[in-house]
Amino acid sequence: MPKPIYRLSSKFVNVISSAFSSSRFESSSSSSEKEVHSKDKSLSSSPPPPSSPPVTTQPVSEFPDAETAALLQTVPSSHELITFDELQQLEKSDEDPCLNCLDPCASHTNYPSYLKIDYEAPLYNTVKPYIKHVLISTGKGDWHTNIEDECGSLASSFHKVINNAKLNEKKLKNNDHQQNQQEHENTDHTRIIITNSSRKNSENDSLFSKGNDVLLFPENILIKNVTTKQVTDFYKKFLLSDDNNNNYLDDNNFLIEKMPYKAVIVICSHKRRDKRCGVTGPLLKDEFDKILKEKGLEPKSNNTDGVGVFLSSHTGGHRFAGNVIVYKEGKGIWYGRVTPCHAKSIIDHTIIEGKVIKDLYRGSMNGSFASGCGGRNFDW
Repeated sequence: MPKPIYRLSSKFVNVISSAFSSSRFESSSSSSEKEVHSKDKSLSSSPPPPSSPPVTTQPVSEFPDAETAALLQTVPSSHELITFDELQQLEKSDEDPCLNCLDPCASHTNYPSYLKIDYEAPLYNTVKPYIKHVLISTGKGDWHTNIEDECGSLASSFHKVINNAKLNEKKLKNNDHQQNQQEHENTDHTRIIITNSSRKNSENDSLFSKGNDVLLFPENILIKNVTTKQVTDFYKKFLLSDDNNNNYLDDNNFLIEKMPYKAVIVICSHKRRDKRCGVTGPLLKDEFDKILKEKGLEPKSNNTDGVGVFLSSHTGGHRFAGNVIVYKEGKGIWYGRVTPCHAKSIIDHTIIEGKVIKDLYRGSMNGSFASGCGGRNFDW
């Protein structure tokens, strides 16, 4: 498995921990998420009440606590944060001042009232630690309930290879089974996310291959026409390789290109998995596409300055719909409870200015706020 990203010097950890304290985030994390929404009676379709709800602790095996988050460098510093109150002040003079509509908004599409969205539990620390995201292009907006169950798919092949690698790793730990198993369960921060996306595969190559294009984060690269026969080699080269390995481009087995976007917005829309994201995802995509077009930031042919917006299969946290991930310059920022009213602020302040909206922040990809973060710098 890839080397954990959190092996840092004690001096640097102190710097990260200091940044964490200055960010004024609460150190407690939210209660364990239940994805079976038909039995979840704690959810509410109403906006949060004035008083803060009680906060419960979370085991590290589910979500990182404050100390672990600092070690994994998922904590933005105070100067990288911006709050709703600050945004309201900045946008007072805008023609469309809507930011966080708690009441019905005439300017934007509202979510149906029957969706049981959790407006009470804290959002921060509701992202499981992960080091990479493999985003598979499928051209679809919804998929099997579990994408790994689609026989013959690239997602299914990836899951098989990764699961087999984990099983082999556990076999090597049999000499000290109990201790190592517990350590693995509580500190498995080498997690890789595999999701399908609505991004279309390369048209010019579709006649010559049955593979799928793959966007890989935080490397910010596009690997074209990956077939199921190549998954094991893909795993060894891109997912298992040393973090300092910079020879991705020295390979004739894969067609590797620079990420064709300035930034990427990933929106969960997996309706067969959960209705909430299935309903909110397409509405959010329409709003993001509209604003990007108005600002001249929509993707264009042979132009890498555009922002890609793609629907995605299950990412986690359906009860916090809409769920959005922003990938930019090696960072992976997760937002929850996003409405169409927030789209403009996310584009203006997160994508353009690099700010994290504190009130929507769920967490981030490991290393997103490390010193000098910016993904790999390849010599193209």
